[in-house]
Amino acid sequence: MKSEEKNTKVFDSTIIKFIIVGVVNTVVGWVAMFLSLWLLTKMGANHTISYWIPSGVNIVVGSIVSYILNKHFTFQSNTTGKEDIGKFIINILICYVVAYGIAQPIAKLIFKHAGVMVLKIISLLSGSILFTIINYFGQRFWVFKEDEK
Repeated sequence: MKSEEKNTKVFDSTIIKFIIVGVVNTVVGWVAMFLSLWLLTKMGANHTISYWIPSGVNIVVGSIVSYILNKHFTFQSNTTGKEDIGKFIINILICYVVAYGIAQPIAKLIFKHAGVMVLKIISLLSGSILFTIINYFGQRFWVFKEDEK
């Protein structure tokens, strides 16, 4: 397949690899996220802190795993870290702010009668799912996009 065709095709073999990598980094990130949520709750952190810190821990830990595995396994990128690490970080930050920024207000609206901890968990899980979807397209078509030759 020509490079031009591969770059414009939305779904190809990378989606399966991305999902496999996603399962790995999601499990690792979620363990870190819910462990930090538990620790912050035990320490008596307020509602805002106990939402944004665990979601941030999830993104940082999961992103490190994601970068390494997606660069080498999913997209088999030959770029140097200097070429793609900046774009990767920008992509992650945009996905994080958009996904988790949307997830919490929507969860509060839909599940307005849920308890505080249930609402936090629903917000964190839905933010993670939305983040994954947006992140795939950012990595596929921007961060690890093959040069058109």
